[in-house]
Amino acid sequence: MNTKKLFKPLLAVALSAVMLTVTACGKDTASSGGNEKDADGNYKDKLKISVAQTTEVKDGVLDNEFHKYWMDKFNVEWDYNYVQWDSWPEKLRLWINSGDLPDVASWNYVHGDFMNYVDQGLLYKFPDDWKERWPNVAAAYKLTGLGDKLEELTGGTYILPKPVYYQNKPADPLVNQIGVIAIRKDWAKAVGFELKDAYTTSELIHYAELVKEKDPGKLGSKLVPISYTADDALTNIIMANSEHSRVESAFYKGEDGKFHWGPADPETLTGLKLMQKAYKEGLLNPEFYTWKNNEGSDNFRVKGVAAMMSLGGLASYRQDMDKNMQKNLGVSSDDLVHTAIVLGDDGKYRNLEQPNFWSALIFSPNISKEKFERIMDIIDYSTTKEGQMLLNMGFEGKDWKYDENKEPVSLLPEGTTLEDKYPARFEGLYILGDDFSIVNPAIKKEYRDRAVELFKEKAKLGSEGGKLATYDWDVQLYDSKAKSQASFDYQNEYANLILQGGDLEANWKKWVQSKQSLVQPVLDELNSKFAK
Repeated sequence: MNTKKLFKPLLAVALSAVMLTVTACGKDTASSGGNEKDADGNYKDKLKISVAQTTEVKDGVLDNEFHKYWMDKFNVEWDYNYVQWDSWPEKLRLWINSGDLPDVASWNYVHGDFMNYVDQGLLYKFPDDWKERWPNVAAAYKLTGLGDKLEELTGGTYILPKPVYYQNKPADPLVNQIGVIAIRKDWAKAVGFELKDAYTTSELIHYAELVKEKDPGKLGSKLVPISYTADDALTNIIMANSEHSRVESAFYKGEDGKFHWGPADPETLTGLKLMQKAYKEGLLNPEFYTWKNNEGSDNFRVKGVAAMMSLGGLASYRQDMDKNMQKNLGVSSDDLVHTAIVLGDDGKYRNLEQPNFWSALIFSPNISKEKFERIMDIIDYSTTKEGQMLLNMGFEGKDWKYDENKEPVSLLPEGTTLEDKYPARFEGLYILGDDFSIVNPAIKKEYRDRAVELFKEKAKLGSEGGKLATYDWDVQLYDSKAKSQASFDYQNEYANLILQGGDLEANWKKWVQSKQSLVQPVLDELNSKFAK
């Protein structure tokens, strides 16, 4: 899983109906060697723990009340290491291979690398009884599916895959949150474009054409009809028409029982033609393929010059958009934004069946026993209802309260978020934020309801005649030199194809042929091992 939009998150978690109780943190059960507790249940010894995350922690942030609560409760001092998103894989790879890995780090899981790290002794091996000692972590870990698969391969536990959903799975089958776009509904009304829950890619291109022609916002040359980055274009134009066009599903078993390479499928060419059409008509920005991070979405939510953007399906994304539009444009997004699902031009819904994990926690092989246990105590507490409420809502009585219906209600001032009050809350080391966003009362109910509605619509469309790319554990966990060499930055490859002069189909066929020396060995290996 190596794209931000796929499993960002943020930001996430589907437990059983009964919440497990805190164990290691609430009892004097910590082992000796640095984790003894006093008569009040407090840890006697302070531990300095190094942690690496992609959350930016600026100077002074650790002095706020939220961070102090965690440091005081667990008697730790954080040695925090911020890892920039773009350098995340490389940074962790360097740390792991050089033996400089912090005590605990968030890692964008790569299966082949993981197996090599285990073989070389570069990751900490968990004690055999860890699931009994930290049952809350164990329950969340089991829901990822990946944990059990890796134990079968390695004979032990070396990482904690992070669960996406834990208590609030929004739909079944679970599909990725990507593939939701936002359009300006005031502009749609002005140009006579119908508001629906799902659009084909050509319908959205037509909307962009209408907006460009009629310019309802009176923006002139500043107008960006479709404000997509290269990755957004892959998600919402190409993948909408070809479910195996992304790296996560590129190698797949077809109905014939044999393996194929999705980028060579005719459906991928369909998506490329639509993408090139949007580019040649000036609907995509001329420099879209150079944009990074939020440059595409900022045209919509910060500058107010875009008619369409890739949003993603989480309620938290929708709330962030509203906050940005209020702050930067002085308008309520409720009056201006409509969200919808993207379909292929054949009317079929495509997406990736989502495994219930994204990224993982790893520990230094040199970590002391007491530090490992203290971190696991923190993580175990963070997975409980009390811990999740603290992480996502703040302090009861100060930041939120229960109303007469026993429902949590935010006490934060209108227009502010917990992140405004307590920035960089990285202590939620394990559970991703996607799950709580489904029920988080700090997020506007209309946004939460709409997010669940679209998740359910995706599941329905995917099950009833849709074309979901199933998550094939055989393929995903298969590792070889050939497979490692046949992983491409498809968003950039596709962008280069639609920018080339000459006939697109001819260029695509040449491109497919140029990749065969790397692709065919993988197909041969997969067919040899897993084909029917």
